[in-house]
Amino acid sequence: MQKLIITGGHVVDPRNGIDGPADVAISAGKISEVGSVALSRAQRVIEAEGKYVLPGLVDCHVHTAGHPEAYRMLAQAGVTCALDLAGRPQTTIPEMLVHGCGLTVGFLFPLIPNETVDGTAPSDDQLRKVTRDAIGAGALGTKVLGGHYPLTPDATARAIRAAHDIGCWCAVHAGTTETGSDIEGLEELVTLAESHPLHIAHINSYCRGQVTGDPLLEASRAIRALGLVPQCRSESYLATINGTSAAMVDGIPKSNATKTCLRLGGYPGTSQGMEQAILDSWAQVNVADNGVIILASPQHGLKEFRARHTHVRVSFPVNSAAAAIGLATARKEDAFVVNALATDGGSIPRNVTLQKGFALVRFGALTMAELVSKACSVPAEMLGLDNKGHLGTGADADVCVVDPDTARADIVLAEGHVIADHRGARGGGARVLALDYAAPELERQRVPYACVAPSWLTDSD
Repeated sequence: MQKLIITGGHVVDPRNGIDGPADVAISAGKISEVGSVALSRAQRVIEAEGKYVLPGLVDCHVHTAGHPEAYRMLAQAGVTCALDLAGRPQTTIPEMLVHGCGLTVGFLFPLIPNETVDGTAPSDDQLRKVTRDAIGAGALGTKVLGGHYPLTPDATARAIRAAHDIGCWCAVHAGTTETGSDIEGLEELVTLAESHPLHIAHINSYCRGQVTGDPLLEASRAIRALGLVPQCRSESYLATINGTSAAMVDGIPKSNATKTCLRLGGYPGTSQGMEQAILDSWAQVNVADNGVIILASPQHGLKEFRARHTHVRVSFPVNSAAAAIGLATARKEDAFVVNALATDGGSIPRNVTLQKGFALVRFGALTMAELVSKACSVPAEMLGLDNKGHLGTGADADVCVVDPDTARADIVLAEGHVIADHRGARGGGARVLALDYAAPELERQRVPYACVAPSWLTDSD
């Protein structure tokens, strides 16, 4: 007897060569059969006629820390597994266990000057200690937030090297004390990576025309730069808005990325400039509303900005759609230049991989199989997850049923349990993705976890 059968849908699972009508049978939280399955064997049947049945999305760039709404937003967007690119174990894990919606989530520890490391040029000893402490507490590795809070070029290179020597993940938002979060920062980063594996974050964010005035030219330069580091992995997103902190120190944005976004809109990098940008809808304040995060109206946003003493997140319409499409679809021989589609979302209201991805499919820029590969199977492989990102027999029953007319997830299952449907997301709890190094501490805290060992982190040795 099968516990659940999803019937009548169009199943797309490129890893297993499936692209057509099929039933998906689930038992004990696993995929037990894909094909023609007798419905009389099911305890429950989900009708998916006219819908696509896909693996649950694996989003390898999200932000959840400090925003419990993020897990609900991810589940409703079809995501069942994610990587948070700036989480701290003491806050991320407790939030995840309470609000996690049944997701599987890994996280990276942020290296922030004068906050988590000493200044912009921390010593090798400190970088190694911070990295070991982070992965021992449950992080998959570290994140350099160069575009926001930069390290020196030398320290950035040493942080990458330290992660490689220890055998953990390192992601970098391009930009150092010598370059910005732009195409020149990306080109600098590929030289700093040397021969080490590295997760290069949100490629489209470096192609806004800041240097040349031409986002498409910068996208071409980004494609060339990525070709120099085949040992690295990258992702891009399709939303036109970004997300950054509006926090001010002495009336000046703390984040360099925020200063840049204000400048791109013609506003000074000051508290007054931010207030005017909010009123003009150039900067949109992210606020909680009915369990999710939305973009506030100008007056509401300004009120929140002031009431929270500038400590709010804001989004700016700074991303080039043309560059994002070009990067998402760029190929070299039989492979995509940018490995995965992600969102840099979670708590930022831009979890639009399905909506924007289906638009690219309708346009003919991607096939459905290519979309699923970039949004599901490839990021699962990046994370070292053989049991996610596909619907093969024995895989975790992470499934997303999508209405092709709306390009939204109708039903989302994580390990066979419905975590989101037309009524919204529900359920708590989560499982942490971690390295073996963290097992003793996570067991001591009784935290559900799964150990991974992404092969690309060591393949370059």
